[in-house]
Amino acid sequence: MTAKVLLGVAAVAAALFFMRLGGAPFLDPPEGIHAEIAWEILRHGDWITLHLAGVPYFDKPPLLYWLMASSFAVFGPTEWAARIWSALPAVAVAVLTARLGMLLGSLRVGLLAGLMVATNLELFLFGRMVKPDLLFVALILLAFLAFAHAYRGGGRPALWLFYGALGLAALAKDILGVVGPLMAVALFFYLTRESDAWPRWVPWSGVALLLAIAVPWYAIAELRNRGFLWYTIVDNHVLAVARQRVFPDEDVPLSALEFLGVTAVGFFPWALALPWALWRALRRPWETAEARLWLLLGLWTVGVIGFFTFSPFKLPHYGLPAFPAMALLVAKLWDEGIEGESDAPSLRGLLWPPLIGLVLIAAASTLTWRGVLGLSPEAVSVADMASRNLAAQGQQASLDFLSQFRPLIGGVALVCGLGAAGIALSLWRRQPALGVGALLATMLAFLPISVEGLSIFAKGRSVRPIAEAVTIRMASGDIVAHEGAIENSASALLILNRPVKIVNGLQSNLSFGSTFPSAREIFWDGRALADAWRGPRRVFLISGVRPAKSLTRDLPPDRTHLLVATGGRWLYSNRP
Repeated sequence: MTAKVLLGVAAVAAALFFMRLGGAPFLDPPEGIHAEIAWEILRHGDWITLHLAGVPYFDKPPLLYWLMASSFAVFGPTEWAARIWSALPAVAVAVLTARLGMLLGSLRVGLLAGLMVATNLELFLFGRMVKPDLLFVALILLAFLAFAHAYRGGGRPALWLFYGALGLAALAKDILGVVGPLMAVALFFYLTRESDAWPRWVPWSGVALLLAIAVPWYAIAELRNRGFLWYTIVDNHVLAVARQRVFPDEDVPLSALEFLGVTAVGFFPWALALPWALWRALRRPWETAEARLWLLLGLWTVGVIGFFTFSPFKLPHYGLPAFPAMALLVAKLWDEGIEGESDAPSLRGLLWPPLIGLVLIAAASTLTWRGVLGLSPEAVSVADMASRNLAAQGQQASLDFLSQFRPLIGGVALVCGLGAAGIALSLWRRQPALGVGALLATMLAFLPISVEGLSIFAKGRSVRPIAEAVTIRMASGDIVAHEGAIENSASALLILNRPVKIVNGLQSNLSFGSTFPSAREIFWDGRALADAWRGPRRVFLISGVRPAKSLTRDLPPDRTHLLVATGGRWLYSNRP
């Protein structure tokens, strides 16, 4: 029966995450930058020092790029071949969450948890984007599952898996990311008064395995690129938290309330029961191994969400590593409600909050669909970092394509209305199982609508038409330049397949890489662009800066020709 439940969760998750996976163009940012880095591994043959536009790139470790390079070698640099390395880990997150729920609870807890972690908007969308986050989350989750097995008597092999998964996590996104789980485990042992047993849980073989997996790439990268470790540990983490970076990028952090709001909306509707579920996991006594492991899940959740809430620097997706633990805690709460345990939450306590939430969403969606309410650019900028970064620079993001969302909003209103009706029926019949089923059905109907919305969003901001316009006109010897940070249009590099000059783009993920001798000729200032513009060679300038603020204001008007304007970008040339 366990295998059937896991296969069922895997089937549902695969259907969700692989649905039209390659149907939309790369979203710039953030997808193009990661896809181009993987493609440059194959083009240059350098698997140690990552590159973007020929510039050394040090913001993320290499595991995602190695995986994408392997699929690109077979299928080419396509959207599907890139996104599969987020979709597969997303399916793994659902299955591993279900397995951990079965280990600590029951088949129903595992089933609910696996479906809940797959049916929330934030994890669903990031499971369809080219980013290292889901790979990182899957490995952290694997580490916690292995620890749970070891704690329940799984022996040394489970501990080896714990440390090995943390080593891979250090290669997936963040070398300091492995510190968080270790601190959660240390606090767990302190609270359960088992801190004197640490030699058993920190075997030399496990630590050696973690170091053997994680350290070699970092060591070789430092030997080949002096200063890399200082940049990735001190500047990119310690100084970033203090907002004192030496090499800052364009990212504008969220406030504490914005971060909590984005996380709550992203984990809707399951977030509504989370405070109650957390309180039950953290309260004493923790008399059994299972009860203590539920405490660990509570510490995992509070640690991630609490740390980033109070950190001066956080982005919308920084809460993702806590989503599996959050799903498990909420699933356990619902399971207790279905069982009708004596201290379980009441039927009304479980069902009224999502009922009210769905009714409000259905009402707001209906009014928006009918044109009574507008679509707020400010709401988009909270979750979309590109819009937020533009606003911080005094630019308004191009959001005209949001009007295309209106037909989809009618579908959202219908789905939420039917979901509210299902919950109302479960309240009337006093059946919490029917209520959680209605919520799952609502999310399973809503998420495909969000796929279409994401596709519209990606097409509206795609750099592909601009890049194709360049390739049609480009001749040998022509110069292509990009105004601003190249990561804002990085998928153009996949289409252009030639060197690009970066104009006024030092405040970016490449700021540290720009200090290396190999990168100095790639970065231009306004004067270098003006000199080339007046020269004998044809120059194409791709700009994500609105004309009123663009460097094109200072170029000769008689030699400045606007060729294409689309997707919040402008293509200029010094020739008609």
